[in-house]
Amino acid sequence: MSKHDEILEYIHALTEGAKISVRQISANLDVSDGTSYRAIKSAEKEGLVKTIERVGTIRVAPRESAGEGNLTFQQVNRVIQGTILAGRKGMPHEITRFIIGAMRTEALETYLEEGALLIVGNREDAQWRAMDNRSGILITGGFGPAAGIMEEAESLGLPVISTSADTFSVASVIQRELYSRSLMSNVVTADDLVVRQEKYVYDLKTADTREYIPADKMTVLMEGERYLGTIRSSDISSVAKGRYSEWLQQSIEVLPSVTLQTLRQVMSWHQLNIVPVVDRERRFLGVVHRRDVFREFEPRKLSTGMSSEEVIDREIRIDENRVRMKVMPFMTDEYGSITQSAFMRLTERLIAVVLKSRGIHSYHIDSLNLVNVKLVQLNQEIVLEGNIIDLGDQFLRLEVETSSEGNVLSKAMLMIQHYSDHKK
Repeated sequence: MSKHDEILEYIHALTEGAKISVRQISANLDVSDGTSYRAIKSAEKEGLVKTIERVGTIRVAPRESAGEGNLTFQQVNRVIQGTILAGRKGMPHEITRFIIGAMRTEALETYLEEGALLIVGNREDAQWRAMDNRSGILITGGFGPAAGIMEEAESLGLPVISTSADTFSVASVIQRELYSRSLMSNVVTADDLVVRQEKYVYDLKTADTREYIPADKMTVLMEGERYLGTIRSSDISSVAKGRYSEWLQQSIEVLPSVTLQTLRQVMSWHQLNIVPVVDRERRFLGVVHRRDVFREFEPRKLSTGMSSEEVIDREIRIDENRVRMKVMPFMTDEYGSITQSAFMRLTERLIAVVLKSRGIHSYHIDSLNLVNVKLVQLNQEIVLEGNIIDLGDQFLRLEVETSSEGNVLSKAMLMIQHYSDHKK
């Protein structure tokens, strides 16, 4: 076993929340600092450890994203609203590859594999070739399978699905589903940021034998493995077994599926540095740190190409407290007017520019009131101008006016909560 693998095995054996460092590993395993550093970085890519500013590197449990994984035959049938003709027992299986049968039968051999889904019309030779390679079949155009296909598919447990839609429409629907799943897998949630650190936990069962020094103004209250709630650290001396409910803080803990924007709102509203994460059975999973919630994240990269946000960021032009852009087709709804999501992306970019000029980098939108005067049209050059009309210690009011060629299209008033990065 190489030194690199030995270090990774050592990290695997650590309990969740354990702190590690290059010097510690080098001393314990008698390896060089360079080898330890490279192994820790490799473990970080695998999701085994996480580096937290001013805390260090700690062992974390790898998390699975709900949006990951391939589509199953059952999910494809649901989105295309098809009919299952055979192979029902194979419907829960994941699809390894989508193949459109628009080539010669001999050429299909290159792409067909076990677990794949062939999208094809009434081509009997292609359907039989799919059976030979243990691939499922999606028959488009309302056609039925070739003679003997259903019996063969049933015996092999290979799904055969039929739909009245054409091949292009079916492929488009499946592509949209894949795009949506790609979006879901790129949304940052509490589950991505949670870490287990016992220094924030006060256990009533061990309170008499363990000295507890609060690491934050808020403390997670536990009784063994049972999560009780969150209390102010200043109230610990008043808490005793069976008498703690009056000290609990309400609506602070979050579920692992809670999004980054919700975390920002909870932390800003309650002025928190940590938020406990619990599952639906009220099991304590760990805490999320303020520094992780409010740091800037990399733009989403989708497997389907550039996201709409990336296209907007590429085409937008910034000029002091203004942003300019030509309304593109993907930004409009079926009536040719700009969608709310596209307008909000432009507004978010404008807010970032205006607040950055005031030295404000950490904030979240608390409320927005929008009045549309005229519809924003396709290919229209629009200008969004933002002006701070009231600035307080924690909140500010920002007016956003959208215009085109001197004509006012809409006005929005935003209430934004902000905080200084140096606050504890």
